[in-house]
Amino acid sequence: MSVRTLIVKLGVAAALGAALSTGTVATAHATSIQAEAPTTTAAPVQASDASPAWFGDIHVTVNTATKFGGWVDGNGPDSYQVLATCKDGSPREGATRWAGDRRGSFVSCSSGFAQRFFDLIPA
Repeated sequence: MSVRTLIVKLGVAAALGAALSTGTVATAHATSIQAEAPTTTAAPVQASDASPAWFGDIHVTVNTATKFGGWVDGNGPDSYQVLATCKDGSPREGATRWAGDRRGSFVSCSSGFAQRFFDLIPA
């Protein structure tokens, strides 16, 4: 299983608006999908095959020079988390929440942000 970081451009860019222009990005973990030759018998369907990851809009509710966060629409058990690197080099991790949990994930950096983003994590 490979992991790729994607900058979310479609659908999310409008929701992030000014946040994207300030260096804020959204990432998503994705697994690679390999095509197989067709067979005459079908394999049983796994629960993970029946419900692919679904993330909706990213709602940035706090976006200041020292605080950042919000929530991501979607379906649990897929989850999201806000991650950041402060200007002083220290890493910050917000709470990990199920997609759709409006309690949100937030970080703060007294020195300001070098980088801040939502990490979208499929189950």
